[in-house]
Amino acid sequence: MNHKSFIADVSMLGIAIIWGFTFPMVKDAVTGFPVYSFLALRFALASIALLALTWRLLRTVPLKWAVFALGAGLVNFAGFALQTFGLQTISPGRAAFITGLYGAIVPFMLAFMGRGRITRPVWVAIMLSVLGLTCLFWQDLTLSIASGDALVMLCAVAFALQIVMVGQFPKSIDPRPLATLQSIACFGGAAVFAMINDGVLVSPPALPMNTLGAAAFTAIFATALALLVQTWAQRHTPTSHAALIFCTEPVWGALAGLTLFGEVFTPLAVLGCTFMLLGMMMPDLSGIVREALQRRALRPQSQPAAPPFGLPAR
Repeated sequence: MNHKSFIADVSMLGIAIIWGFTFPMVKDAVTGFPVYSFLALRFALASIALLALTWRLLRTVPLKWAVFALGAGLVNFAGFALQTFGLQTISPGRAAFITGLYGAIVPFMLAFMGRGRITRPVWVAIMLSVLGLTCLFWQDLTLSIASGDALVMLCAVAFALQIVMVGQFPKSIDPRPLATLQSIACFGGAAVFAMINDGVLVSPPALPMNTLGAAAFTAIFATALALLVQTWAQRHTPTSHAALIFCTEPVWGALAGLTLFGEVFTPLAVLGCTFMLLGMMMPDLSGIVREALQRRALRPQSQPAAPPFGLPAR
């Protein structure tokens, strides 16, 4: 592992930690504050930050892909809205682990579109995820699924669809203006629903400091900075490394819930979260192992082995 690859991995781990800690932060921010108004504020700030860095690049995006990026942004908005509403009734750590299921949903969507097949590691990941959900929802010898659980599961589907849509973008197009367009679409969707549902034009809601702070933090660090870091980091480390690092997001979400809300999982819930985490990591771990074995097979016998602390850089 070279220096840039190490810095890239550490940077993405930092983003995963930030994403995890936004779960309790958002839950606290929307307690007594309209969800759509919060999302509109968050993505307005994120769009302003991204526009300041990428507005000159927007003209380079073909109209077809600009419209497609806006569509992906609206799907992303749906995911955030479902997640935020779900957080009003379930704990941050629980929401974090359920959200992470999007990693197991993506292969199904790709297979349905004829752009891949469901491999054995993916089937194992799906079975582990289902087993983990069962343990997580099992309370007093009955399956207990709250309305917030269902909303966050739909959020995972929306995030998976957004990932699949982003995967359609040509590699010849700079990803930064595409990210800006998606953020603008998120703001537009949230603003429309805020005007219709929250009545912000008639009576704008009072803005508590914790809500403003959460909106600013999630906008600048969890959205704008995260997109820029991810764009840079994935140029210097394998995609499998990035996916594996981002799979740790639910763990940080659970730790954040414990730290900020005193959220404690039952032993059965801990077992369920462990199964779900293994399920999220399974496809990426199998990819890393397969890549390492292929490189070992292609390496000349006279070449020294890679150092034990990491995979060789691409």
